[in-house]
Amino acid sequence: MFGFLRSATKALFDRDTVVAVPAMDGPYKPNNHLEEAERLFALPDVDNLALIADAAYCTSGSKLYRIDLAAAPTAPVQIRTFEAPISFLAVGADDRLAVGVESVGIEICDGSGRSRRLALAPALAACMTAATFLPDGGLLLCVGSTRHPGADWKRDLMELGASGLVIVLDLTNGAIREISSGLAFPYGAMPMRDGSTAISESWRHRVVGIGAASGGGLETILGDLPGYPSRMAKAADGGFWLTLFAPRRQLFELVLIEDDFRREMVSSIDASEWIGPDFRFSDAPGQPLQQGSVRQMGQIKPWAPSRSYGLVVRCDATGSPIKSWHSRADGSLHGVTSVAEWRDCLLVASRGAGVVARLLVAGADHD
Repeated sequence: MFGFLRSATKALFDRDTVVAVPAMDGPYKPNNHLEEAERLFALPDVDNLALIADAAYCTSGSKLYRIDLAAAPTAPVQIRTFEAPISFLAVGADDRLAVGVESVGIEICDGSGRSRRLALAPALAACMTAATFLPDGGLLLCVGSTRHPGADWKRDLMELGASGLVIVLDLTNGAIREISSGLAFPYGAMPMRDGSTAISESWRHRVVGIGAASGGGLETILGDLPGYPSRMAKAADGGFWLTLFAPRRQLFELVLIEDDFRREMVSSIDASEWIGPDFRFSDAPGQPLQQGSVRQMGQIKPWAPSRSYGLVVRCDATGSPIKSWHSRADGSLHGVTSVAEWRDCLLVASRGAGVVARLLVAGADHD
């Protein structure tokens, strides 16, 4: 421990070592807008969101739910249970629904209730994170890691993982084409107007574009984000919504460059107690940063250095951030992993809180 403190102190003051995180300012300026959103319903570990007409689909573990958005009250109806946790949802132009089933493959469901299964190699199926249909009918799939399953995402981060892939599946014959490799946990994908595809790369805190004819070359759309980006969703006017499931903290960045301490931490204690990001807040006394999150009379302050956070960012058609919605350290809607725009509202899946919320976002780019 004393060795870590000595090296940590040296790292903080060594001019050759930069341990810093970008400030939440400008379009990322903190607010309580996400925390003030209307809670539609609770669903433990809710993760993915996808829209087909006036219906939304969401997932919780291995269960797939349908929500009639025009009904009141809005409530999820379970429509199917798969044999393993659901990794992603994606909707095609013909209302086909692609469902990623962890360590199994991809189920393609059409509007008539028929479905077919595409099996994938174990290294691809174990950590599927997101997918999107392409204009030619293919399915672009993000594989967060080829070394660890999805449930072990913390280990992938702590091992400085960069084994992620982006592949395209031909849904007619099952052929697979790799278009980018060596990614640090790709977690979201969305086609752009220019024919490229935006990919959120969590461990490198950025969104990159893969050109239609780039041969896997990457172009940074958004860099040095203040958190760990996850899935994206199309905005009505051609821009997009970006979710960030956890904040970056100076202590996290320090641990990630302190190899000896990080390896000992990973090998000797439970993953729930590692110093790093998480989907939800815990007030257990042994949790990292817990003491830093408490102020007078035990009250958690909004600016406390929490491990979790809630953040949704609105970007224009060029990828520039316009506005953001926050649930800060003292809030509850943390671990946002998926959103979907419906009419003048944005549906938000907070995995940390186990809640689907609704934001009014009409005119968000003009506020």
